[in-house]
Amino acid sequence: MDKLEQALLIFGDEYISEMGAILIKEDKIASRKLLESIDTRILKTGFGTSYTLKIVAEHYLKYVDEGRKAGGKAPPIAPIKEWAKLKGLPEGLAFPIAKNIGKNGIKPTNVISRALKKVETNVAFRRLEDGVGDWVDDLIAEKLIGLSNNKNKNITFR
Repeated sequence: MDKLEQALLIFGDEYISEMGAILIKEDKIASRKLLESIDTRILKTGFGTSYTLKIVAEHYLKYVDEGRKAGGKAPPIAPIKEWAKLKGLPEGLAFPIAKNIGKNGIKPTNVISRALKKVETNVAFRRLEDGVGDWVDDLIAEKLIGLSNNKNKNITFR
């Protein structure tokens, strides 16, 4: 494993930790299933000239991150029943909640991009504060390209 991969592992840990902190602050934790599922994977691409930090999590991170548009189809009832049970709400509210989500949507949290921005700010601040910074922060700051615009929202480094 080279230095950049080691730095990306450390960066990934800080990144998912920040995502978790945002989810907790925004009260997006019911069962802790989403929080505990968030992880990162490092993928080498382009003959080893670039790396991708891939987010791995429960499928519904997409909806927590991006929200849902108003006026769309109502979400499935079963996950809402499970959520209602965890929140101590009657199961009978699942259908009206799903209908309301379809009608009014869900506000996005943008947790993925907000966590990346926070970690980038932390890296920049540590580098400024230390004058030189440690090798992880230096490598990350030098190699980070940014959050991809694809549906997976991976982070690219070169």
